[in-house]
Amino acid sequence: MSEKMKIKIKFFAATLLVLLPLGHSASATVGFKPAQSYAVGTAPEMAAVADFNHDGKPDIAGVDFGNPDVGDNGGVSILLGNGDGTFQPATKLTAGKNPTRIATGDFNSDGKSDLLVLRAGDASVSDDGDATIFLGNGDGTFSPGQVLAPGKNPFAVAVSDLNADHKLDLIFANSTANSTDNSVAILLGNGDGTFQSPVAYAVAAGGTPYSISMVDVNQDGRSDLAVFWGGAVYFFFGNGDGTFQNGPTASPGCCFRFFVAIGDFNQDGKGDLIDGGCTIFSKPIVCTTSLRLGNGDGTFQTANAIPGVSGGFAADVNGDSNLDLIGTSSDHTQLVVWLGNGDGTFQQALTFAAGTNPAIGLVADFDGDKAPDLVAINSDAAISVLLNTGTDFSISAPPLSPSSVSPGQTATSTVSLNLLNAFDNPVSLSCAVTPVQAGSPTCSLSSDSVTFDPAGKTSATLTVTAGSAAASLRVPPATRGGSNPFSFGWLPVAGFAFMGISLSCIRSRKRKGNFLAVAPVVAGLILLVGCGGGSSSPPPVNYAITITAMSGSTQHSTALTLTVQ
Repeated sequence: MSEKMKIKIKFFAATLLVLLPLGHSASATVGFKPAQSYAVGTAPEMAAVADFNHDGKPDIAGVDFGNPDVGDNGGVSILLGNGDGTFQPATKLTAGKNPTRIATGDFNSDGKSDLLVLRAGDASVSDDGDATIFLGNGDGTFSPGQVLAPGKNPFAVAVSDLNADHKLDLIFANSTANSTDNSVAILLGNGDGTFQSPVAYAVAAGGTPYSISMVDVNQDGRSDLAVFWGGAVYFFFGNGDGTFQNGPTASPGCCFRFFVAIGDFNQDGKGDLIDGGCTIFSKPIVCTTSLRLGNGDGTFQTANAIPGVSGGFAADVNGDSNLDLIGTSSDHTQLVVWLGNGDGTFQQALTFAAGTNPAIGLVADFDGDKAPDLVAINSDAAISVLLNTGTDFSISAPPLSPSSVSPGQTATSTVSLNLLNAFDNPVSLSCAVTPVQAGSPTCSLSSDSVTFDPAGKTSATLTVTAGSAAASLRVPPATRGGSNPFSFGWLPVAGFAFMGISLSCIRSRKRKGNFLAVAPVVAGLILLVGCGGGSSSPPPVNYAITITAMSGSTQHSTALTLTVQ
């Protein structure tokens, strides 16, 4: 391999996650769980996602360049997914000498995911490189298929149905050592795992190509090619039948431009261009990233700088229907996420640890929560997976009605949840009452799991019932002070004895009548005192009712107060 080809140029073509806009979108947040790393082969270059064992769970295939200096030919690492965002240990697929790129697709139309593994080759030893089809067996293993010769030293590949025949086609970007035979090669698919001879489109001499994206850059409803080549982006307008015509060339200017992403960052329906690069001949080296808004015809407006990021994936990672930018920090130590505002501007950068010298490799949903997760390619023979925390929402509830109840009575409130992003997964609900003591109220919800409606709203009814024993548990102040509750029990007995003695002693009919008139009052007072009724009413007790809502690792809660008296 030539010295030029030994320079490790990492690319990752734009990945667009198209989400239906929701009217309830607000200032959605984003978060990722700590990175989980998985061992792969030496010098991993890039990764692709597909379901290789036909279990409905996404898997990862990573291409490992190896180390030719020690006879390490590299290969492909297959990580089968468990469906929850974790993966089994990698298995190895031998794929020629020092492969550099990988792509997936069902090339033989059997419903099983296949692989394409590309080798750039080494022009210095007349190795023109090649591309090999590996047909999937549906169990995570593969069988070698057709070996393709798309041109000299293919460096980038893309997969698409270019002629609308429901058969996958291949697009390669080829680059020779002297850059005189640079070309884009189109290989139409036969639908059986084989491909037709390449049709080449010349590209002006320049730097090494590093990625290809499919994008309708001129808005005619047909897929166009954007080929990112050194310091320029070459566009080829598609005719819809697998053929192309030359389009404009976007030249970001000086500097070696080493990544590009394309997406609609200002929601005007036109593809915008993000490019980055470094002035490698200056000291110190200065790296920049820019956004160039598209005009809809393959031309772009003046660049707007985006500081502090080196990367090239476009995806909506927080579910607010605005494209975000995912890349690597300028010092190549962390992943960086720039949340888009939907108008071509971005919020402050968010950084996430992702292994050793990470580069963004994939954006895909690995745990089935509709939220895109991140895969980082690390320099220490590992890839790291960062799971998105997913659904975000707000929760609220009006005061309980009534807010004050007697023992045995109930109060209700409607708990409302509003979705803050597009990841509308079910939300589990629970409630709790504090303080917890004998006779505390009980709480329940009309549903312990709710889903959002098309407007991004859902609700549940909270019911709180005061304990029927609550009143008897609130002891009068005198008793609480330590007095014996039976210390006044003699009063009723003594009172009635006193009344009997008095009646027997009184002989006067008039005096006896007056006494009988007063006696009930005296007896009532005596009974009241004897039963403790003379003490003050027990004070009301306030209880806090907390409603907790959880979806994945996202949790929010709200609290209400109920008075029992």
